[in-house]
Amino acid sequence: MQSFKGSCHCGAIHFSFEAEPIAKGIRCNCSFCAKRGVMVSLVPGDKFKIDAQEGALNSYQFGKKQTKHYFCAHCGIHTYSEATRWPGQYVVNLGCVEGVDTFALETTVFDGKHLI
Repeated sequence: MQSFKGSCHCGAIHFSFEAEPIAKGIRCNCSFCAKRGVMVSLVPGDKFKIDAQEGALNSYQFGKKQTKHYFCAHCGIHTYSEATRWPGQYVVNLGCVEGVDTFALETTVFDGKHLI
C-alpha cells in the first residue's frame, strides 16, 4: 500500500488515502464527467480521509441522483464523488492527487452515459 495526498486548487479541501500504486485511471462518458475531462480511481471508504475548511465542500447531483460529486465552493475543483454503484468507496479525482500524472496512466472507460 502507498499513501497519497491531494487537494483542490486553492487548498481549502485536502484529502488522503492509501491504495496500491496508481497505474490506471477511469474516465466516465456521462455528460457531466465528459465536460470536466476528469480521470478517477476507486478508493475504499475506510482508506479515505477528508479535511475541508468550513463551507468549502459543496456537492452536485443530476439525473437519477445516484452520485454526489463534491467540489470546492471557492475554486470549483471537483475532488471526489460518492456513488451508489460503488457503496463504501470514494471516486477520487486523480487530477487532484499529488504525484499522479493522469496523462501517463492507462485508461479505461466507464459507460455512465447509458447508466446515469
